[in-house]
Amino acid sequence: MSFRIISLSILTLLTLELFSQESPMHEKKIYKNSEGKVYVNKDLPVYLSISTDREGSDSEILEGKNPTYSSPMYLDSEGYNTIRSPWQVDPETKEVVYPKAEVIFELYADSKPPKTTINFNSESLANIEEKVVMQAGNVSFSVTDETSGIEATYYSIDNGPFTKYAEPINFSNEKSTSIKYYSVDNVGNSEEVSTALILIDNSAPVSSLAIDGDLSENVLSERSAILLDAKDNTSEKTKIFYTLDGGKTYVYSRPISIANLSEGEHSISYFSVDDVDNNEEKKTYDFFLDKSAPRVIDEIIGNTFIANGKEYYSGRTKLKLVAMDNKAGVKEIRYSVNGGEFKLYENPFYLTEPGNLNIEVLVMDNVNNRTRTTEFSDKNNLLSYVDLAGPSLRHSVTGPSFTVKDTIYISKDTRINLRGTDNDSGFKEIDYQIDNGASSTYTEPFSIEKSGFHAITYNGYDNLSNSSTEKMVCIVDNEGPEVYNRFSINSSKTKDVDGENVNIYPPHVVLFLSSTDKGAGLDKISYQINDGTMLPYRSLIESFRKNTLYRINVSVVDKLGNENQEEIVFYVE
Repeated sequence: MSFRIISLSILTLLTLELFSQESPMHEKKIYKNSEGKVYVNKDLPVYLSISTDREGSDSEILEGKNPTYSSPMYLDSEGYNTIRSPWQVDPETKEVVYPKAEVIFELYADSKPPKTTINFNSESLANIEEKVVMQAGNVSFSVTDETSGIEATYYSIDNGPFTKYAEPINFSNEKSTSIKYYSVDNVGNSEEVSTALILIDNSAPVSSLAIDGDLSENVLSERSAILLDAKDNTSEKTKIFYTLDGGKTYVYSRPISIANLSEGEHSISYFSVDDVDNNEEKKTYDFFLDKSAPRVIDEIIGNTFIANGKEYYSGRTKLKLVAMDNKAGVKEIRYSVNGGEFKLYENPFYLTEPGNLNIEVLVMDNVNNRTRTTEFSDKNNLLSYVDLAGPSLRHSVTGPSFTVKDTIYISKDTRINLRGTDNDSGFKEIDYQIDNGASSTYTEPFSIEKSGFHAITYNGYDNLSNSSTEKMVCIVDNEGPEVYNRFSINSSKTKDVDGENVNIYPPHVVLFLSSTDKGAGLDKISYQINDGTMLPYRSLIESFRKNTLYRINVSVVDKLGNENQEEIVFYVE
């Protein structure tokens, strides 16, 4: 008998997979690596053939005992698989080799796609609204595969054609870019396409400075505050740093108060940094902090005469006012004669008031530093006080009331009280009007009889006729709530009891009570059964006795004490 060498080959039906409409098609296939390991895409059918020479010139497909599962066959295990023959045979003697050992053909099934990680390589980067914002740099990919290894990685920029990845991709121009990417392994398993949004930001933010409050050229007052702001094309979390007079650097978070600085020259330096560390060139703002109010000097122009410690002047005498300021400059001078209205000073003015004079002067510089002084044209001048404010007003109510937000619910029995105080010239009187009616002088608490919405406007006056106005909104509710009752069973018959036709119910009937109010709202429900004790209603009324006439008196009261009553008459049979 002659022997020939038999070779075993594996055939697979190759298929093509269209991963997506955008990505290239990748063939599912067999792959043999440099170590001789054979990898098969686990989705592919496997056919076994037998041949007596290595080239397979006379190969035949093996059908197996059960062709349904053997021709083709599918590898059942992910990764390592084997095809076995019982015993190894010596090629020369054709005898079984001892100790006995199986003939093993190793195969590796692979159904799992690779996993690709995108790497952003830049000096600084940040995630903002699902975008990767970074300075000019590059993007690279790291890929892992569990079994057959990586065949290639592909990427597409801004929906362009997919390109095979070979080296890091550089990005330098300031723009937003969409990059799609995936990898395929050596047996054609394709990874799902991933998308990354990249925004290149090479530009530093631009910061700006503004002054909130007093400002005249570069002169500020202690009431001024410095505001800093920064604009950036991409970042929303731009940080602003500032330094006052070359001192410690702070992160800007709120308007900068300068009230604690000394009067004089100062500077603030500031710059901004965005999320990817683009730094703005430092800017400097020099300013002068002016805390000093102007000074006023008065001068009498005209005839004067001094006698007995008094200085007399004629009707032709004028008062001249001169103001001086250290930095910002004088903005205006205003004066008041004997507590009168303050007038803008423009030129020397005549002193026409007879008797003692009290002249008050208000002088203001260009950053609103002000001085209020009393200038004497008569050395025995009486001091005065200028009262510009009206009285403080308030209102209250006595009696039934209920407040919801700014609205007060009251009844006709509620008394309305109006009060006023003035700490200057003193409180004088109040007048009021109801619903735009005639005005009345307030002398004592009053009430409103008519139900409904009302607005009370009242004015208070001090002894200088300075006035203040307040308003009170109220709703007058004089009606009690409405009563509702409902039985758990509908009555189907009636009965004449003591000349009164009433509904008849069975003993297991249950009575429910409820109430609604149009104004202040319900406060409580009470009921009385057949002249018994008045009880608070908390739940249903039950346990009625047979052959009994019931008279239930129901009382409902709203939050203002308005009451309504109703009697419910029925017979339990």
